[in-house]
Amino acid sequence: MSIPRVDAHWLTPNAERNIEKHFLRLHSAPYTIETVFDGNPGWPGDREGRALLYFLCHYHISGRKIPCMERMMAELPKRTNPQLFFGDVPAAGHANEQQLSGHNWYLRALTDYAETFRDPFALEALKSTFEHLYLPALPLYDVYSLERSSAGGKVDGSICGAALGWELSTDVGCAFMCVDGVARYYALTGDERARVFLEKVIDVFLQADMVAHGFQTHTSLTCLRGILSFYETTRQEKYLQAVRSEFDRYLQHGMTLTYENFNWFGREETWTEPCAVTDSLLLAVALYYHTVEARYRTLARRIWANGLQFCQRDNGGVGTNKCVTARQPVLRISGYEAPQCCTMRYAEALLCFWRNPALFSFEPFAPVVTEADGRRFSDDRLIVLCNGEQRPIFSCSTVSRDALEALELQVLF
Repeated sequence: MSIPRVDAHWLTPNAERNIEKHFLRLHSAPYTIETVFDGNPGWPGDREGRALLYFLCHYHISGRKIPCMERMMAELPKRTNPQLFFGDVPAAGHANEQQLSGHNWYLRALTDYAETFRDPFALEALKSTFEHLYLPALPLYDVYSLERSSAGGKVDGSICGAALGWELSTDVGCAFMCVDGVARYYALTGDERARVFLEKVIDVFLQADMVAHGFQTHTSLTCLRGILSFYETTRQEKYLQAVRSEFDRYLQHGMTLTYENFNWFGREETWTEPCAVTDSLLLAVALYYHTVEARYRTLARRIWANGLQFCQRDNGGVGTNKCVTARQPVLRISGYEAPQCCTMRYAEALLCFWRNPALFSFEPFAPVVTEADGRRFSDDRLIVLCNGEQRPIFSCSTVSRDALEALELQVLF
């Protein structure tokens, strides 16, 4: 089967275009100093941390320092509590898992800022957040409750109950997202209390069974990235093997046919979340380098060319899509943009591309191959049916919003 010549927006992945559009999105709300602290009160630290990490990723890519980044750092002492994190300081014996989850991104950003700029205030805020938010919560992981439903959860999760000192979220398992940030904190500081925290929380996570209990896939993948970071610091082989095993379970139970994700395990009727797709890309690339197994390289390329090309929009932001399955093989958008989370996390996917360009080159008119499940690929890009024509999947960042909202692509088997 030959691939017909195509017009301007049927392009192979073009990361330079993706990066520039995404960088320009930084210059408007909610990423200006006037709006960057207008976070969701239900998720203290989440939007603020993701925004700072967004700025830092683009600084690493191009050396361009968005003015809001330094202004944001200067404002932090006035915007945070006396312990230099967001929201209330929890009472003894209590933890809000959305606060622990949200501050993962704050830890990630502060660690990066402290390491990149040798900034003493970033290090002070980082240490204080670990000591006064995370360490007191450690005993509560022994009684973390898995008994709840995600059925009432929306794109932004919400508190749905309380048990044994925990305020619990519809984003089931989000208490474990912080493994990512604490692992980076440990790698930077060598704080032995962080090692103890990580060993305990990772053990609880691995015993919990993320699939059986319907964890949110994003929080699960972020936790796995944290476990992999901990492996990179400690070189304890059991952590690498745990990541490989759990990631395989995600591929089997949580990934769509377009290399995106179900928002929760076991809920194919929901939507994809580019935050999770970004995490899956980072895991696939890291596992390829750790194991040199070709399957991870192929997986990384397919996540990039399929899952992460169809979620960036023409305004540079990033939105959610419908979950493509054998029962529902049509790809269409679900939400035009998720500026509160996915637009910001996409920066890490772009940074991953920028650091690993040899992994992500594509031949525009490569021959089509058919795999065992019937899906067809041209150089790792899915062949889809669009307006009666068979073409490789494409980046929708060049498609207008009106056209995109009407667009349907059928994955061919």
